[in-house]
Parts: sequence; C-alpha cells; structure tokens
Amino acid sequence: MAGQRYQDIDWNLLRQQAQAEKSGQGKTASDWDERAASFARRTGQSGYTDAFIALLDPKPDWSVLDVGSGPGTLALPLATRMRAVTCIDFSPQMIRILTERASQAGLANIKAFPISWDDDWRRLGIVPHDLVIASRSLAVADLAFALRRLNEFAVRKVAVTDRVGPGPRDPDAFAAVGRPLHPGPDYIYTVNLLYQMGHLATVDFIRLAETDRHRSFDEAIAHYRWMFGELDGRETRRLHAYIRSIAKDHDDGSISLHPRHVPTWAFISWRPAPR
Repeated sequence: MAGQRYQDIDWNLLRQQAQAEKSGQGKTASDWDERAASFARRTGQSGYTDAFIALLDPKPDWSVLDVGSGPGTLALPLATRMRAVTCIDFSPQMIRILTERASQAGLANIKAFPISWDDDWRRLGIVPHDLVIASRSLAVADLAFALRRLNEFAVRKVAVTDRVGPGPRDPDAFAAVGRPLHPGPDYIYTVNLLYQMGHLATVDFIRLAETDRHRSFDEAIAHYRWMFGELDGRETRRLHAYIRSIAKDHDDGSISLHPRHVPTWAFISWRPAPR
C-alpha cells in the first residue's frame, strides 16, 4: 500500500480536529468585552509589542490593517510610524478603548470598527492595505479561510503571530489545579497550511519576559482564571496556592510572578501573492 503524501494531508482539517480537543474553547466577544480594560493595561507593559514591531519592519508610507486589534496594543505605536492604521475587532469594548486611547494620544490616522472574521469586510468599507497583521488572533474555526482573507486584503505583506506549544497557558498551573492541559494546535499547522497554499513563510520567535507583574494578587488570580473558565472551590484554592508559590510581593502592593513556563509566540510573515 502506497504511503500518504505530504500534499495529501489536509492541514486545515487536522487543525480543526486538534482545536476541538483543546482545553477551554474559544472566547466570545462578550468574554473579551469583560477583559478589555485589564487586557489593555497588561499588554501596554509587555515587551511583546516592541519585538513584534521590530520583526514587522513597517514603512512610513504604508497603511496597515490590524485584524483582531484588541485595545490598540500594536495599532497605537504603529500609528506613530505609519501613514494609516485600520483596526477591526469583534469586541465592541476593545474598539471603544482603542478609540479613546487614540484620541487621548492625538492620533488622527487610526480608524477602528467592531468587525469579526466572518463579516463581509468589503461591504463594511474595509479596503486592501499595504500590510495586514493578525497578532495572537488566529483562534478561528477555519484557518484556511482566515489566511485567504488576510491575503485578499494585503498588497505587500502579511504577518501573524501564533502560539508555540501551550502559548500563554501555564502547564504548571493546570497541574496544580488538577486538570489536564490540551493546548490545541500551534504555529506549525499555520506554517504547513501556508506552504500548501503556495506561500514561503518566514518564521521568527518572540519569547516573553520571564517575570509577569500584576497590580495585586487578585489581578493575578483573575489573569490565571482566564486560562480555565469556571473553577470549583477546591480548584480555586489550589490555584491560589500555586500563584502564591511563584509570587514575590513588592512594597507598592504589586506582585511579580515567576513561573517556569515562559510563553513563546511564532512570528510568521509572507508575501500575499503565492510563489
């Protein structure tokens, strides 16, 4: 019997199957609405933004479409470097915070819209841009559809980031709580699917800081609970004990966490026209 050929592998289907087995399913717009304010505070302090922009190498005369922009983690600094920035996110609260922050910073070259992956982008006024990015926003059911859509709206370059291994989920926290961790598909599915679509992608890696700082113990707990969803009383006590075991208190009331697992993201970029 002949062996299976690489080109016969359906990477999109394999990813969908792996996605269905992961710990915790995708977050809704209302989930992100609830987290918008804390997410904006935390991502504004992360070295992720500087690393992403350095790898992106944006040009001053380019326009960029930021898909899954969140509260402006990348859009705000990019607006100071690029001609025009368009942001879309399915969380209205994220878009509201982004718009407020852009106004406070006096950035007049940002447009933001509450639009999802599944909406008709062209009908809603989105046009092709020089550069299209999707930063940590590829948690979609149909990755092939998402990648084709990014290509459709990119003129010069597409850049995305995808998880490496468990990504932002802490394996030691899952072990402490007593739950198995099934992280689901990571960046290698994306790279393989792009190759099958005719794109020779470049892959770099962004390794986040080993120290994670929070304003309070309660804020750290809220951040970790996001990994799990609902926890019962026993699981909550175990999570508290784990976080306390990796925490260091500071005089200003904040705490820094020092987990063994350091999240890593794959930065994947390619030209929108296939080879």
